[in-house]
Formats: sequence, structure tokens, C-alpha cells
Amino acid sequence: MKKHITIGVLFLSTLIFGQTLPKIDSIIKQEMKSDKIAALAIAVIDSGKVVHLSANGFRDIKDKLPATINTPFHIASVSKTVTNLAVFKLVESGKIDLKMDINKYLPFEVKNPFYPNDIITVRDLLNHRSGIKDDSEIYEPFWNIPKGDSPFKLGNFLKDYLSEDGKQYKKDHYESDSNYKSFNYSNTGVALLGLIVEQVSGMDFEDFCQINIFKPMEMTNTSWFLKNLDSSLVAKTYVHHDAIGLVFKGHNGYPDYPGGQLRTSISDFAKLWAGYLNVENSNFMLTPITTKFITPSPRIAQEGFFTWFLTSINSHLYYFHNGGDTGASTVIAIDVYNKRGIIIFSNSEVRLNKLLSKIEKKI
Repeated sequence: MKKHITIGVLFLSTLIFGQTLPKIDSIIKQEMKSDKIAALAIAVIDSGKVVHLSANGFRDIKDKLPATINTPFHIASVSKTVTNLAVFKLVESGKIDLKMDINKYLPFEVKNPFYPNDIITVRDLLNHRSGIKDDSEIYEPFWNIPKGDSPFKLGNFLKDYLSEDGKQYKKDHYESDSNYKSFNYSNTGVALLGLIVEQVSGMDFEDFCQINIFKPMEMTNTSWFLKNLDSSLVAKTYVHHDAIGLVFKGHNGYPDYPGGQLRTSISDFAKLWAGYLNVENSNFMLTPITTKFITPSPRIAQEGFFTWFLTSINSHLYYFHNGGDTGASTVIAIDVYNKRGIIIFSNSEVRLNKLLSKIEKKI
């Protein structure tokens, strides 16, 4: 019997943990019939309340260890929504100015060599309009052969990558087109936001997030680094091969980690965004003025979304972000007006938009 057929049988015996809705459970049950999915963790927020919280499948297929609502998943680029919160914590306290040249906050100079007289602002980084590019030759070894936490310090890596005297510096790390301030998705730019947080706060990015976000929100199964979690409890990330089924290639990690390395449980992440949506009635880490500035009642003509994207799901507008990495697929959608949210984590490479749409129809 092929391995992926065996895995499919195992899925049927897994347990769901947490508060669940039958109408959501039925959708998940259908999804879990796929032999390409190791686990799904899902949270649904409606009218500001977490109404569904579940985990199905395995965090470790070989040892048949189930995923639970407390299992940390690698959430890939959905991590950027948390980097956004860290930046705005310092914006709120007046320590970061969105319109300021980022060089005011950095220990080395960052200049586009093709437009040396132009400045790059914090707002540019948040909106992916900095002109800073991702170099696939540098990043692909980390993406394709996961080896866990990167040994590189964030500041050292970014200096080598962006500073003229850096060991990995190339002019091509910056856009040369005259329209370079138009949108261009940049993991490196978001990593630079993490470094700005470090420089302004005087703390490592992980420590800043733990003190200002994770601990206040009681997110006990969340960290930017695998080393700070019990690795036996972390969801392994699986890729699918037709001949043998789901295969674990290793835990993800890379030097630009504020752009996509966060590991968190569905319970922790649901708690965070329920707090965000209920900011006026909760002890959230930001004020209502700040959250409304980041995600105002959405309108198509709005300029920039501070890391978020705007999308229509079943004719309703949501702030949206997804993530994908080796063995990881994630998505979050929040409706700030109706205080709704949908969060989906998978430790497999699957497309989640259809599942997101199906769930949205049920709330």
C-alpha cells in the first residue's frame, strides 16, 4: 500500500479540539479527505467572538501525533501582520515616524544606487513601495532546503545585503525603473522593519514582540524562533510527492525572519486578532485610533494598506494576507466593520482560497 493512502486513513481517526461549529466542521471534514493535507487549524471570529476553533490532522505523521489548537504552525508571510503590529506599537508611542527616512533609525545607510537622492520611508516599507528587491539566489537555499533557525543576525544580514560595503551587496537589490516606488512585494523590506524595531526599542525583535505583543495577549505557544519552542510540539511541514505521499523536509528558517518565520498556534493567533477586532472593549496592545489608522473601514480607493491587502470574498470586503512556504500554507482575512475574521493554517502546500470562501459563506 502506498504511503499516502495510509495517511488518508489516519486522517479519519484524528480529533478536533476547541470550540466548533457543525457547519464549519462539515467543510473541514471534506477537505481532510485529501491525501495532500497533513493538518488544518482553523479559527472563525464573528461579531468579535471566536465562534469556531479547531485542529484536524497530524503535526507529525510518522509518530501519529495529532495537531491541536495549541500546536505552533509555521505561518509564513502571514507573519508580516505581526511585524506590522510591532512597528505601530512604536509609531503609537511617537518613537517611529511613518514619513521619516529609514536611515534615521538604522546603523548603516540604505540608499537606492539608481536614485541616491531619494529617501525610503517607513511607510514605503510597510506598503511594499521601497524599491528593495528579494534576491532569489540568496534566499532560495533557505526556502528549498529548510534547516531551522538561521545562524545570521538580522542586522548583520541586512547590512551585508543592502549596504554598499556589504558582502552580499548588489545594485540589483534595488529597483532601477523610474517607477520604482510602485508596489513590489518585498520580504527584505519587511525584515528591515524588524531591524528598525530593534534599533528604536533597543531590544531584539523577538524580545520586543514577546514583551509587547505575545505575553500581553497570553500567546504562550508563539515565537519567531524554533529554539524558543518545544520542537516536538511544533507542526512539521510537509511537501507532497505523488509516489510516496507527504514528506517532511525540515523546519523553515531564514535570515530575513520578520517577513515570514513566525510560529504560532491557532488558539494564540485567534486570540490576537479577536483582540484587534474588539480593540475598543479589550486590553489590546494598540489603541483604537491606531488600529483604525491601519485598517479603516475598507474602501477600494484607499492608498496603501500597511502590509495588508484588500480583497472581496463572496462580495464582502476583507483585509487579507496569505502565506506559503516549503510545507506551509496560511491565510487570514478580517472584516473590521463587522468584526469578522477567518484564519487557516496548514502544514502542507495547499491552496486555501476556495476553503476560505466556503467558510466565509457560513458566517
